[in-house]
Amino acid sequence: MLTSTELSKLNEANYREDRLEALNHFYEDLCNKKVADGYIYSLSRYGKIFANGAGGRFSYEEDSDQELKTDTIFRIASITKLFTATAIWQLADDGKIFMGQSVSSILPEFDAEPFKPITIAHLLTHTSGIAPDHGTISDTYYKSAWWYIYESELGKENWIKAGLSYGIRFPVGTQWMYSSFGYVVLGAIIEKITGVFAEDYIMDNIVKPLGMTDTFFDIPPEKAGSIAIRSEEAKEYLQKLQNGEITNEEQRSEEEIKTPGTGGGLYSTVNDLQKFGIMLLNHGEYEGGHILSRMAVQRMTKRFNSEKLPNYAWGDGGADRPYGLGPDLRYNESTSYSEGTFFHEGWGSCSLVVDPVEKLIAVWYIPFHKNIWDGRGIFGTNNVIWSGLE
Repeated sequence: MLTSTELSKLNEANYREDRLEALNHFYEDLCNKKVADGYIYSLSRYGKIFANGAGGRFSYEEDSDQELKTDTIFRIASITKLFTATAIWQLADDGKIFMGQSVSSILPEFDAEPFKPITIAHLLTHTSGIAPDHGTISDTYYKSAWWYIYESELGKENWIKAGLSYGIRFPVGTQWMYSSFGYVVLGAIIEKITGVFAEDYIMDNIVKPLGMTDTFFDIPPEKAGSIAIRSEEAKEYLQKLQNGEITNEEQRSEEEIKTPGTGGGLYSTVNDLQKFGIMLLNHGEYEGGHILSRMAVQRMTKRFNSEKLPNYAWGDGGADRPYGLGPDLRYNESTSYSEGTFFHEGWGSCSLVVDPVEKLIAVWYIPFHKNIWDGRGIFGTNNVIWSGLE
């Protein structure tokens, strides 16, 4: 039963109470069927949060009795890429880079064939052709960029050169093929231009100005106990952090290869991500301050290529993939949000979706059972949430 305050928020948001109940039942059903181990969500409309919910297990362990809460912190994985894109656009707002600029003009490792034609825009839109993520293609003998970086001696000397040892998968700009390595390269660009490690730049220029107090790359020991546990390795590491047995600073100092976490290294909460989403919905402005210009948000959320962009990732068979200069723009028979909606998913699964037509932002975290991806967690969530709009 909703309180009078909760009902008032629903009314202000023009959102149906029965569909909010349907959303909770939908998530509970996913948990009962062992599609997901739990769920957290946050919904806002017209710039105000009107609903939060959470349930299910805090840990991947089936005997765990600790529950997920609305303020539980989780790894947002590839949603991080939206923060990286925002940082790149901040540099563009300041005139320090431009989207059609060749990467080779900034990073000398790209000043060689076949990498010379690659621009910043190609990296942002996953059309550069450089090493795709593991699992995106059917290739028995495929080795990802990370294999070249961490398993070769070249990686210790120059991780960018090592990652580029893969070569390119297709001619630059001719296909869409998901590449987290491309976003790590964007982190290198941020560092080269600013003289600041990309993770620190993002924290100082995006996360902190938005007041995202539970968002970070490096886990503070005092926050370790609030982070959802998805593996035995993560459990052991978080326990060591809590017990003071290790610090992020100590771990970083021991790393031979330091690559930016700009492809998927952030942790956050659903309500912190709402602040970021509301900023984008408000054309770069948040509570009187500006993170981006209105024109930057307008351009980054517009389709990069007006012509068909074939996608062969994950067996898509060459279907068109609408993509912005940072966000995903997919709009098809499985989606019920407005055309022009932009978003990003994160492995696990989590998602941040901004519908500028309906002024609705949905953020959710659904840890899939045994990490087995299920489309109901993505498309089902979209359909149930958007069905509540009046």
